[in-house]
Amino acid sequence: MEVEKRMNRRSFLRRLVAGIGGLMLLAGLDAFFIERHMLRRQDVTVPLAGLPDAFNGFRIAHFSDLHIGHGLAADDLESLVQKVNSAKPDMIVFTGDLVDDGMEELVAAAQVLSRLQAPYGKYAVLGNHDVRGHVDPDRIIKAHQDAGFIPLVNRNLTIRHRTVDERLIVAGLDDYWRDPDWEAAFSGIGKGECVIALIHEPDLADRAKEYGVTLQLSGHSHGGQVRLPFVGGVLYPPYARKYPDGLQRVENSEMLIHTSRGIGTTILPIRFLCRPEWYMLTLRKK
Repeated sequence: MEVEKRMNRRSFLRRLVAGIGGLMLLAGLDAFFIERHMLRRQDVTVPLAGLPDAFNGFRIAHFSDLHIGHGLAADDLESLVQKVNSAKPDMIVFTGDLVDDGMEELVAAAQVLSRLQAPYGKYAVLGNHDVRGHVDPDRIIKAHQDAGFIPLVNRNLTIRHRTVDERLIVAGLDDYWRDPDWEAAFSGIGKGECVIALIHEPDLADRAKEYGVTLQLSGHSHGGQVRLPFVGGVLYPPYARKYPDGLQRVENSEMLIHTSRGIGTTILPIRFLCRPEWYMLTLRKK
């Protein structure tokens, strides 16, 4: 009887190990081959104090972190373009990291992204992967322009409503790793303006609130890229740990931040329980 118990125990342990191994294999296959290609739209309502009446219901398509060259090619952007254009946003913003190792795909990527359309324009900022190592930031900015995006590098622009005399301010900060000029990015903005700031690293929101920003749009975190039940994101990069995902209120302020989980990948070309996402943000007057 004792021998039979030991055999049953060993059989159970072998089955348990085999089951865990099988689950790990399936998870790995999903993360590498399936989930990272399952682009989805997320709709987010953003209540803003001080939003001009004419912009109530204004819709912004927000995407981030393409990382062209790291498991994502220019042709893979076709799905994003089709989905965003079908949604007919008022404005489109891209919050950085156009490339990873894909400088040779810049021209092709710009051609695909040039088909994105929005009546109030398209705006982009640089991410940390756009300014480091072998990457030439000037070439990234040129690709933004070729794609029809207005690069916002330490500057801001006024977005005027087409029918009434009301406006939004859209500001963009250079990437943190290039020592951005905060004063230039937010210069000339009057008190009480509704300011939307594009800043790649989300945790910079704690400083952005000092400049009267109403809403910050960011990326960089990838949502952790690999997420576990009851745990969430496994690993977040520096400056993406305090406000890593979704819509949040910035500490000790009325300012909001929306952080994108991004579309591409870095380090490893995998996503697990963290599908690539783009967002339709609908602004509502609070």
